[in-house]
Amino acid sequence: INWPLPDYRYGGSYFGPAIVHTGIDIDAPKGTPILAAASGKVTFAGNGLYFGVYNPDDPYGNAVVIKHDFGYQDYPLYTVYAHMDRVDVIVGQRVETGDQLGIVGDTGFTTGPHLHFEIRLGKNSFYVTRNPELWIAPPQGWGILVGRLVDEIGGPIQKLELVIHNEEEQRTWKVKTYTLPGVNSDDYYQENLVLSDLPDGSYQLEFTFHDEIYTYDFVINPGRITYFTFNPRNGFKSDLPDQKAAEDWLPDN
Repeated sequence: INWPLPDYRYGGSYFGPAIVHTGIDIDAPKGTPILAAASGKVTFAGNGLYFGVYNPDDPYGNAVVIKHDFGYQDYPLYTVYAHMDRVDVIVGQRVETGDQLGIVGDTGFTTGPHLHFEIRLGKNSFYVTRNPELWIAPPQGWGILVGRLVDEIGGPIQKLELVIHNEEEQRTWKVKTYTLPGVNSDDYYQENLVLSDLPDGSYQLEFTFHDEIYTYDFVINPGRITYFTFNPRNGFKSDLPDQKAAEDWLPDN
């Protein structure tokens, strides 16, 4: 049930081009317990996460940040829980996986009760977020689609809508590539598209770019990432990125 709202994914601009979504929104009624995703120490609790000081107009409202006991390539990992109705922890407190941090609310910049969840890598900063859908283990039998779509000169294609269809399930998903700047690609995949809620099976994606329709057939395997790249010159490829090149993109600590 803890799955992102499909219309409010990472990298979307839903309230104008100046406001880019730096996390995912998880729908839940007001008062639903919010639990720690993993163990660590609370480094922020309360109002003022965005502005740095208490501000009734802070877009995060009441929020909690955890610095976890693990990270990536020796860089610390933080998770953010925002729009809380009530905060139940304090700065410096040790929490374990599943400990209650507070309850769902609608404080801050929100259209209704939900949990805004973020991943931050390297430091606790609004500018170093990553797509949470790449950090959440998919449900059993599901997999994740990850794509890097670029134009003729190699620049990321922004806000491109893809339609993804599973013939066996008779289901269709829609997802858009990231709006840039404001969000960050994974250091390895350098993606600008993630769709994590896909049951295993055979799929076809379709989109229109420069008045031409493109289609691509792919398979989702349970618990795995299916990766592809696209550019208009060479079409689609499924080769994984080079690890050495990816290491050059690691963030400044």
